[in-house]
Amino acid sequence: MVSVFGSVVICVADELNPPNGEPIVPDFEEGDLPLLTKEEAIAEVKRWIERYKIDPNQIFARTGDQTIRYGDLIPHLEQETAEGRLLLQAISRGRVVRQQRGFPSGLDRGKK
Repeated sequence: MVSVFGSVVICVADELNPPNGEPIVPDFEEGDLPLLTKEEAIAEVKRWIERYKIDPNQIFARTGDQTIRYGDLIPHLEQETAEGRLLLQAISRGRVVRQQRGFPSGLDRGKK
Protein backbone atom coordinates (compact mmCIF):
# COMPACT_ATOMS: atom_id res chain seq x y z
CA MET A 1 0.00 0.00 0.00
CA VAL A 2 1.33 3.41 -0.96
CA SER A 3 0.75 6.09 1.63
CA VAL A 4 -1.00 9.23 0.47
CA PHE A 5 0.15 10.91 3.65
CA GLY A 6 3.83 10.94 2.75
CA SER A 7 4.13 14.57 3.76
CA VAL A 8 3.13 13.70 7.33
CA VAL A 9 5.74 10.97 7.43
CA ILE A 10 8.32 13.38 6.01
CA CYS A 11 7.46 15.96 8.69
CA VAL A 12 7.88 13.33 11.39
CA ALA A 13 11.19 12.23 9.85
CA ASP A 14 12.37 15.85 9.86
CA GLU A 15 11.51 16.03 13.57
CA LEU A 16 13.91 13.11 14.10
CA ASN A 17 16.80 14.83 12.28
CA PRO A 18 17.55 18.22 13.82
CA PRO A 19 19.83 20.73 12.04
CA ASN A 20 22.79 19.91 14.32
CA GLY A 21 22.98 16.51 12.61
CA GLU A 22 22.39 14.35 15.67
CA PRO A 23 19.28 12.24 15.09
CA ILE A 24 16.79 11.98 17.90
CA VAL A 25 15.69 8.42 18.47
CA PRO A 26 12.22 8.17 19.97
CA ASP A 27 12.03 6.43 23.34
CA PHE A 28 9.35 4.03 22.19
CA GLU A 29 8.97 0.99 20.01
CA GLU A 30 6.62 1.30 17.03
CA GLY A 31 4.08 -0.99 18.72
CA ASP A 32 4.22 1.08 21.92
CA LEU A 33 3.19 4.34 20.28
CA PRO A 34 0.48 5.93 22.41
CA LEU A 35 -2.25 6.84 19.93
CA LEU A 36 -4.30 9.97 20.34
CA THR A 37 -8.02 9.61 20.37
CA LYS A 38 -9.91 10.40 17.19
CA GLU A 39 -11.20 13.57 18.86
CA GLU A 40 -7.68 14.70 19.85
CA ALA A 41 -6.42 14.15 16.30
CA ILE A 42 -9.36 16.09 14.84
CA ALA A 43 -8.64 18.94 17.27
CA GLU A 44 -4.98 18.90 16.15
CA VAL A 45 -5.98 19.20 12.47
CA LYS A 46 -8.35 22.07 13.35
CA ARG A 47 -5.48 23.82 15.14
CA TRP A 48 -3.25 23.43 12.05
CA ILE A 49 -5.92 24.92 9.80
CA GLU A 50 -6.63 27.80 12.18
CA ARG A 51 -3.06 28.60 13.19
CA TYR A 52 -1.52 28.48 9.73
CA LYS A 53 -4.59 29.94 7.98
CA ILE A 54 -4.74 26.92 5.68
CA ASP A 55 -7.33 26.89 2.94
CA PRO A 56 -9.24 23.58 3.34
CA ASN A 57 -8.95 23.15 -0.45
CA GLN A 58 -5.15 23.27 -0.27
CA ILE A 59 -3.57 19.93 -1.14
CA PHE A 60 -2.21 18.02 1.84
CA ALA A 61 -0.83 15.04 -0.09
CA ARG A 62 -1.00 13.64 -3.60
CA THR A 63 -0.09 10.18 -4.86
CA GLY A 64 -0.82 9.29 -8.45
CA ASP A 65 -4.47 10.07 -9.12
CA GLN A 66 -5.37 10.40 -5.45
CA THR A 67 -5.38 13.85 -3.87
CA ILE A 68 -6.09 14.56 -0.21
CA ARG A 69 -6.89 18.14 0.74
CA TYR A 70 -6.73 19.61 4.24
CA GLY A 71 -10.53 19.70 4.25
CA ASP A 72 -10.54 15.91 3.70
CA LEU A 73 -8.49 15.13 6.82
CA ILE A 74 -11.24 15.49 9.40
CA PRO A 75 -13.72 13.30 7.45
CA HIS A 76 -10.99 10.64 7.09
CA LEU A 77 -10.41 10.73 10.85
CA GLU A 78 -14.14 10.75 11.65
CA GLN A 79 -14.91 7.84 9.34
CA GLU A 80 -11.79 5.93 10.45
CA THR A 81 -10.69 5.24 6.89
CA ALA A 82 -7.32 3.65 6.15
CA GLU A 83 -5.96 7.13 5.44
CA GLY A 84 -7.49 8.38 8.70
CA ARG A 85 -5.78 5.62 10.70
CA LEU A 86 -2.46 6.44 9.06
CA LEU A 87 -2.97 10.13 9.81
CA LEU A 88 -3.84 9.31 13.43
CA GLN A 89 -0.58 7.37 13.78
CA ALA A 90 1.43 10.21 12.21
CA ILE A 91 -0.13 12.89 14.42
CA SER A 92 0.38 10.69 17.49
CA ARG A 93 4.01 10.04 16.59
CA GLY A 94 4.61 13.74 15.95
CA ARG A 95 3.25 14.62 19.37
CA VAL A 96 5.51 12.07 21.09
CA VAL A 97 8.57 13.37 19.22
CA ARG A 98 7.71 17.00 20.12
CA GLN A 99 7.31 16.04 23.79
CA GLN A 100 10.65 14.21 23.79
CA ARG A 101 12.35 17.23 22.24
CA GLY A 102 10.84 19.49 24.89
CA PHE A 103 8.41 21.30 22.59
CA PRO A 104 4.97 21.97 24.00
CA SER A 105 2.20 20.31 22.02
CA GLY A 106 -0.30 22.15 19.89
CA LEU A 107 -0.30 25.91 19.44
CA ASP A 108 2.15 26.65 22.25
CA ARG A 109 5.19 25.50 20.25
CA GLY A 110 5.88 28.82 18.52
CA LYS A 111 4.91 31.05 21.45
CA LYS A 112 7.23 32.44 24.07
